[in-house]
Amino acid sequence: MPIFSHKFSGLFLGKSRQKSRPAPLVIQDVLGAFTLSEPDKQDSYSGEIALPVGRVTVYLETDGNEEKTANAALQSLRAFVRNAADWDARIRQFAADDFAGKDGTIEIWGGCDGSDEGAVISKEKFMRRISMNFIQFYRDGSLFFDYDLDDMFTDHGLGVHAHISGGIESCALWG
Repeated sequence: MPIFSHKFSGLFLGKSRQKSRPAPLVIQDVLGAFTLSEPDKQDSYSGEIALPVGRVTVYLETDGNEEKTANAALQSLRAFVRNAADWDARIRQFAADDFAGKDGTIEIWGGCDGSDEGAVISKEKFMRRISMNFIQFYRDGSLFFDYDLDDMFTDHGLGVHAHISGGIESCALWG
């Protein structure tokens, strides 16, 4: 016996009652393409760019207007790229200094498998092991960097708050 009786056979025929979704928006720039996949639900474009440290995912917050432009965040991205290697070096140093004890070493928790648990490493080794995952550029010039910590603190990452004017404001474990 069918699940639906013949009274319902025409229920799904005809026009769809679903609201059509807006088409994705794309910003094409010399740095790459950035896509806002669901303009009615999202507030950040995403894409990848090549930096001296490798390929990094980038998120650009929209300007808060109906057109869903991201001009302010894109300006910050362009300014960042001009000094990307310097930014990366300063963030690594800031994090190493913040995590280090008075003796200049960093005690790590180790990977999820228990490797490295309780190990102590130098700031230099810490700075070599971390890598940039993504950057969020906000319309007010604020930046958020996510760094992979190579399982030094189990599955946590490093979150860094900064501003395009050059200041690094804080860093902490997250995730």
